[in-house]
Amino acid sequence: MIKKLIVILIFFSLILLFSYSKNNKNFINYTLLGDKESFSNNIMSKNYSDLIYDELYKRKIIGFYNKSYIKEDIRIIDLLNSIKDNEKIEDVPIQNIIKKSNLIIISIGNNEIDYKLSKIDEDSSAYTIYSYLDEVEKDYILLLNTIKKYNNSNIIVLGFYNKSQNPLSSKYYKYINNKVKNYCNSNKIIYINTYQIYDKKNDIKNTSYVSNDTNISLFNKIYSKIDKLYLHKIH
Repeated sequence: MIKKLIVILIFFSLILLFSYSKNNKNFINYTLLGDKESFSNNIMSKNYSDLIYDELYKRKIIGFYNKSYIKEDIRIIDLLNSIKDNEKIEDVPIQNIIKKSNLIIISIGNNEIDYKLSKIDEDSSAYTIYSYLDEVEKDYILLLNTIKKYNNSNIIVLGFYNKSQNPLSSKYYKYINNKVKNYCNSNKIIYINTYQIYDKKNDIKNTSYVSNDTNISLFNKIYSKIDKLYLHKIH
């Protein structure tokens, strides 16, 4: 009798587990991490990250949308420490948010790189700059590995772009973008090259303004990745 009861309990537990998994695969818990500037850009219309939310909402597949951990002037190491220390905002620990998210978009490091590269001139040592960028890459890899420790779901990394408009910086941005891109491609992380989008639209001559065209281009680029790598699996 006891064995029969145990078998029945296991059977119904499996049914509940299957039902839970089936129901919850239809919801995307969507989190942003990194520079606030990247996710706001002082545009008149909604930012690309909000447009993504709107699209997921229309499809009735949004679980939650968390923007608590995007901050002004945040560095890669700052975000890394926030995760390691399990920082809480409104009593919600960042590690919990990361664990529950199945779509994470990261944009960070552009401000610190831009500040460093905006200081270079023709007399600057290329070796010193490349060494600095190698350290940025190490911090970024450590950050991504830390995030993956708590959640190995769909992570989208947005690349760096040249806000300084210093032509001497172009090769350095290409260098760090390629380094991060190669790591992402080798570790099943989605990488998006935003440098080409901003440069093509010629918005970054005024670093406080991003046009609606660029915003839509960013949305289309990112959302196409979400649709291809995640949304098409739903239903």
